[in-house]
Amino acid sequence: MKYLWVFLLAFSISWKINAQMPTLTLEHLTTKDGLPSNDVWCITKDKGGFLWIGTGRNICRYDGYDFLRLDSLLLGYCSGVSTDSKGDIFTSVDTRGLVKIDIKTLEVSTLLHNNYDDSDPGNDLHEQGMVDSHDQVWVCDYTSVKRYDPATKKLRRYSFKTSASGGDVYQYASFFEDSEKKLWIVSELGLFWYDRRNDKLICELGSEAALPKNRIPMRLSKASSDAAGNIWIGGYAYGLIRYSPKDKSFSIRKAGFEHSNVLCVQESLDENGRKLLFVGTNDGVSVLYPESNELYHLPEFYNNGIKVNDMYDDKTNGILWIGTSEGVYKYRYRNIGIKTIAIPPNMVRLPVQVASILPMEAKTYLLGLSHSGVIKWNSGNNQFDLLRYPFNAITQQLRWINGRPFAFTDKGVFEGDLAKGSFALWKPGTELFKNRDFRDGLMDRKGRLWIANLNEGLRVIDPKTNTELKLWMDKEMRKLINLSYIKGILEGQDGKIWIATCSRGLFFYDEKRREFTNIEKLKFNKGRRLGGDCINGMQLTTDGSILVASWGGVAKLASTGRILSTFSFKTSALNDTYCANIAESQDGNLWFSTNEGIHIANLKTRRIRYLTTIEGLRSNAPVGFYFKPDKELILGHTNAINILNVNQLGKQVTSPQIALSTVEVKGKILKSDLAKEIVLQPDENAITLNFSTLNFEPTSQNHYSYQLDGFESSWVEMGNQNTVSFTNLPAKSYILRVVSSNNSGIKSEKPLTIQLTVKPYFTNTWFFRILIGLTIAALIVGMMRWRFNTLAERTQLDLQIAEWRLKALQSQMNPHFLFNSLNSVQNYLLTNRGVEGAKYLSKFSKLVRRIMENSNHQYLSFEKIIDTLKMYVEIESFRFNHEFTYVFEIEENEILLDAQLPPMLLQPYVENAIWHGLMPKEGEKKLKIMAKLEDKHIICTIEDNGVGREFSPRTEGHISRGQEMTRGIFDSLRRKDSEAKLELIDLFDDENKPAGTRVRMIIPIENV
Repeated sequence: MKYLWVFLLAFSISWKINAQMPTLTLEHLTTKDGLPSNDVWCITKDKGGFLWIGTGRNICRYDGYDFLRLDSLLLGYCSGVSTDSKGDIFTSVDTRGLVKIDIKTLEVSTLLHNNYDDSDPGNDLHEQGMVDSHDQVWVCDYTSVKRYDPATKKLRRYSFKTSASGGDVYQYASFFEDSEKKLWIVSELGLFWYDRRNDKLICELGSEAALPKNRIPMRLSKASSDAAGNIWIGGYAYGLIRYSPKDKSFSIRKAGFEHSNVLCVQESLDENGRKLLFVGTNDGVSVLYPESNELYHLPEFYNNGIKVNDMYDDKTNGILWIGTSEGVYKYRYRNIGIKTIAIPPNMVRLPVQVASILPMEAKTYLLGLSHSGVIKWNSGNNQFDLLRYPFNAITQQLRWINGRPFAFTDKGVFEGDLAKGSFALWKPGTELFKNRDFRDGLMDRKGRLWIANLNEGLRVIDPKTNTELKLWMDKEMRKLINLSYIKGILEGQDGKIWIATCSRGLFFYDEKRREFTNIEKLKFNKGRRLGGDCINGMQLTTDGSILVASWGGVAKLASTGRILSTFSFKTSALNDTYCANIAESQDGNLWFSTNEGIHIANLKTRRIRYLTTIEGLRSNAPVGFYFKPDKELILGHTNAINILNVNQLGKQVTSPQIALSTVEVKGKILKSDLAKEIVLQPDENAITLNFSTLNFEPTSQNHYSYQLDGFESSWVEMGNQNTVSFTNLPAKSYILRVVSSNNSGIKSEKPLTIQLTVKPYFTNTWFFRILIGLTIAALIVGMMRWRFNTLAERTQLDLQIAEWRLKALQSQMNPHFLFNSLNSVQNYLLTNRGVEGAKYLSKFSKLVRRIMENSNHQYLSFEKIIDTLKMYVEIESFRFNHEFTYVFEIEENEILLDAQLPPMLLQPYVENAIWHGLMPKEGEKKLKIMAKLEDKHIICTIEDNGVGREFSPRTEGHISRGQEMTRGIFDSLRRKDSEAKLELIDLFDDENKPAGTRVRMIIPIENV
């Protein structure tokens, strides 16, 4: 961005000494600032306050910070841009046609396509798009003017009878509405207006005009109306044309535009509020004051041949936007309360600085310059007269002494003679010092002349005798000038002389003690300080207080020297450390100058406002400074003067607005309605929001702060940064509030509120949690049902086991066993072996009793099962007269012996081994029962050397019941442990003859 101080040169008029040349401040925006192209053709503002700029390459939106381009319109010359009542943008793009841009989503749709392929030339172009107050879109091509109705999507064409030079109907046009909502068509065939009732165009100026006097062929460009209702038209080679709709009269000004084509016109104000016209030509910008008929050209434009294509008046911000072939120029004309007066270029050699201002009679001032002399300026009629110095010198201070103006300069003290209109060297004061650099002087109430010299300090002269008065000892002066120098002197209401030094601070002369006192060494100022020790300026207030401006801040002192209040760069919001001059307004505010503009400090609220070039100052570092009692502050600048209306500026406090410009999600512009809630998906948790006050001031003038409700309750100061970014926000809803404030500390009335929601991942949603809960509940229910079914099966299994116990009991207590046992007892008695019979009967009774006891238990320890089995085998051996031998090999293991097993698990196979394996055999008969613990399983083996299963006689049904019982138990065990096993193994001898049977059982301990 480039700032231009533009001085206008007079054209075709003679310059008078009291004529006032306008001084304009322009800002320049180009592609370096982000503009798509420097070739700017059209400008407008939407209802939200954003600026839309049509260029030779693309259309873009400007918010004061960035230029936003639309991806779908990357290339295309844009000839017209306008907005409808809803705020949507309509623009003419040569690569598309008539285009509509949704203002909320920025989505682009083409309404009328440019079609170059068919034979109809009427749809080749849709240029200069403009929306009137009835939401009708007007466009043109080279043959006609067309009206498009977005509601009905119908296109109406308006043709012309008149031919342009050459014989062709060359109808290229532009459009605008005046203050009465009357639509005007400015064409290359004349000036027309739209008769909405009869739906036709009426010619006011041109070959088809109703009035004969207005039937003048002329080729027109663009037009606008002024506050009085006059229409100002660019007439290409015809110059500048004024047309009055009231009396249908017109006038043509060709003077000043003989070599230029006038393309556009816009009414505005100059830096002092005077009405003027900005006239854009193919060579530059000119300024016309219609009332005085003064015409000026801007050399910055004409010297570079910058073509002006369009102008837009931003009345809200008081800015005139100028679209040119070299970018956009911005002229801020609303400088309320600030006037600028330029030093006439033929008055004195420029550049020149107004360093000191001394009032004379009403509305007249003496302006001490940085060279040449002093200008006598009448602010009433802006008349300037130069009072020259005897030789070139820099004015440090102007003072009235004995009714004459005295100039204290770097080349001596000059005395002015207003009658002669010149200054002469005042030798009595000058020759008193060796050094010729003088800073200040004054005549005190006792008639003594005080003179301040840069290196030699203060001296006092009796003006009657021109002799020096010795008021202090030489050592006192060393307090002021030792490694320091004097910058100014001031007399208080009590006659006390105050001396400003750099860098010893502020002193006053105590005449009784004949010494200089540093105010910071006074007891009541202990712990208090001025803004700094280099004092640049002093001022006396109406109540006798002393105002001090220094390097580092400003202060207000009582007449006694007590420091009452201080604004320091360390503790206050000063924009600069260099404070040069100071004054106090009637409302108690301190006005002081810095290198960063004028500061206005409120002593009560401690708030500081700022006035800079943005508000209309000629520069931010004024040198001359004079405060008038009638509420005016006059500032001296280079080549100009500012007059500030203190009362008006003191009341000028406006609250800035704030708008959400763009939202970027993961680096891409979010194209949605930003007024609605912004919803981010889980993988989009990186968002950047850009804001703007839309006042198009420099970034340093705007400040921002935000609060993210739902994340942090405190407000975060952003300073001049207009962008805030958030990443990895927890999934929830937030409310973002943003407040803007201007350079005066005034905040926006209402914060900008943005609804923001971050969606969680599916796994973090309540739906997923409920789904997981339902799944878990279903699993629990399933497990419960499985458990219930398992318990039912277990119950059934237990019933089966109980049934098998009874069957085992029945198996062991079957009639064969009982019959054979009782026969054995009878046999013992008949053969007179009563003792053996009694023993047998005793063993039998114990076995029966044990079996009956075991039947009451579902499980028994393995030790008891073996004991019962031993009793059974012993009885069988006794009954068969000990025909077989038996061996029990049971591992001595507590875990094995304590294992719980069904009671009748082994007995059926032992019984089968004795009865059906051993008894039918002849010869040696052996029974071997073994058990051991191996890997949480009981390995149990029942082995006999009998006849084998193939040749053993069977009692029908007996073995089947025992096998059925045991097989059922092992089937149940196998469901819980796959290693549970029951094996029946046939044994053979070396000749492959049956040699017995082996029963092998693998019984799990834990699952039994």
